[in-house]
This record gives sequence, structure tokens and C-alpha cells, in this order.
Amino acid sequence: MFETIAVLIVFFFLLATGSIFYFGAQKSALQKERVKASEQYAFQIVLKSLYMPELDCSFLVTQKDNCVDKIKLTKLSTLILENEQAQTDYFNEFGYATITVTEAFPGIGNWTLYNNIPTEEKDGQEVPSYTARLVTQSPILLYDAWQDNYAFGIIEVAVYV
Repeated sequence: MFETIAVLIVFFFLLATGSIFYFGAQKSALQKERVKASEQYAFQIVLKSLYMPELDCSFLVTQKDNCVDKIKLTKLSTLILENEQAQTDYFNEFGYATITVTEAFPGIGNWTLYNNIPTEEKDGQEVPSYTARLVTQSPILLYDAWQDNYAFGIIEVAVYV
């Protein structure tokens, strides 16, 4: 009887130890998948912001890659900032993100195209509530149709997950 109980205790001890290791490995694998999914989501938002048809440089049905029209950029950033319906429409596309365009050379210009940071109320104040901030920067061309010239710029997309 004592031997049977001892064998059962050892068996359950080994079973508990194995399950602890197994569930620890599963938790680690789930965290890796979660990070991978967050990075893919951020990459999708970056691609959406780079290839927005609202901002493209098109000449006689020809489009330039990674080119943003300054006039369209200025008007769209003003529209999104002032129009609540536009903010709602672009929330469906970008979610919680911040998209800024900076002119690097030759001039100095900075546009905030979209800005939506998740917040929560804590002690009567709005505080940011996100676990990670994934930032991607990409070089772009900025086309000024009034002066018919190009400038170098950087589009920065920060996605909050």
C-alpha cells in the first residue's frame, strides 16, 4: 500500500513539473506570436500611409512611388484635424497611430497628418494607455506643385498597441 502511494506521489509530482514547463513554454510562444502580430499590424499601417491615394503625386495617370504632394498633404492634415467625421473615417484605416511628415531638405516643414493616441481617465486626468509604441520612418519625396520642385522628407508612423 505504501509503495503504491509513493509511486502515485512521484507520478503526480512529475506530471505537475512537466505541466509547469509546458505551460511556461506555451506562454512564451503566445507572447512571441503577439509581438509578431503587433509588428505586422504596424507594418500594414505604414504601407497604408505610404500609399494613400489622397496624397499621391500623379502626372497624366503616372504615379511616382513614395511621393507626397505638399498641397494635398497640407489640406488633408487640416481636414483631419478640424473635421470630426474625417477623424472617424481615418480611425477605421489607421486606428491608434500618429503619422507625421517632416521635410528634411531643403526647407523646414512639419505636418501631423493623423494623431490618435489611446488614453484612459485616471484620477480625473487623461493619461496615455498603451503597452508598446512601434515607430517606423521612411524616406519620401515631397512635391511642391506651385514651384514645380521636389524636397526630401521623412514620414514617421508611430503605432500604439
